[in-house]
Amino acid sequence: MNAADTQAVIERYFEVMGRGEDFSTFYADVVSWTTFDGATTIVGPSEVRDYITELHNNMPDGESRIVYADGIAYIEGYCADPRGTGADRIAWCLAYDVADGVITSARLYGELGFLVPGR
Repeated sequence: MNAADTQAVIERYFEVMGRGEDFSTFYADVVSWTTFDGATTIVGPSEVRDYITELHNNMPDGESRIVYADGIAYIEGYCADPRGTGADRIAWCLAYDVADGVITSARLYGELGFLVPGR
């Protein structure tokens, strides 16, 4: 997919997510999400959706920006650190792979694994 098509998929994905609708429809049947902090890998559309929902529910006060390339969207950002450990913000980077109009995988880099309880 070219960068414009990748951008269109990701923008629709976030629009649906922002409306509180089922955004798992944007995932391939064998989508995977990897959080490198904690070495967590989640597989499956509903499982990835549930993981992301839980993660977002625990991510306070964040900002991000997106860069698009052919078949890839990179999102970099930060969120407040709710642990009160002295760091004001936690930086992170998320890479989405997009093919044939769906998200095939995502990789999250940064110290965010603690934000998803029970994982």
